[in-house]
Amino acid sequence: MSRGFPSNVAAALATQHVSLVTFVKLAFPSGTVYVHNSIGTYTFGGNDYLGVGNLGAISPFEEGADVSPYQITLSLSGLDSTIASAALNEDYYKHPVTVLLGVLNASDVLLADPTVIFEGFMDQMNVSIGADGGDEITLTAESELARFDKASNLKYTTTQLQSDFSGDLAFEFMPDIEGAKIRWGDPNSDAVAGAPSSPTVDQGHRGGG
Repeated sequence: MSRGFPSNVAAALATQHVSLVTFVKLAFPSGTVYVHNSIGTYTFGGNDYLGVGNLGAISPFEEGADVSPYQITLSLSGLDSTIASAALNEDYYKHPVTVLLGVLNASDVLLADPTVIFEGFMDQMNVSIGADGGDEITLTAESELARFDKASNLKYTTTQLQSDFSGDLAFEFMPDIEGAKIRWGDPNSDAVAGAPSSPTVDQGHRGGG
């Protein structure tokens, strides 16, 4: 558990009793939300993290040796107006989520700046209002490894290339060769590759002459 933590934090984590605070940074399009699961406000990295107390909860973290995406679930009971508005109105999908872990001393002061323990992206957010268990927002976040399971939706076309790298002509002639009918060796050979309706590209005699 001490891996990657400052020495004084690692020492505190090794003791029998330790006060932990979990911080969450949610980068919504309209602005970043900073919260933690204790009370009061903690400031570090130039940002103020607002406490939501026991209204906030985070599912257990998974870790493994295999290259696989992992998920966490963040929940907030008693709807905060700022977060509720973001959940209902903003395009939050695939925007960054960062979770940090901090350790407090006996005076409830952070021993050091909290350490990042999870970085990923917002996947799905559900808002439950008027349910038996009370109002709640639930956000599922995926780790960065989830990108390996997502299609890029990019195409090998000159239009796509120009949108990404204006002036790059690598795919300039792609439309001309699409579906071309090519005769290998003898130009009169029946060994043809490509669509029958496509224009013929004469490669000449393989052996010359």
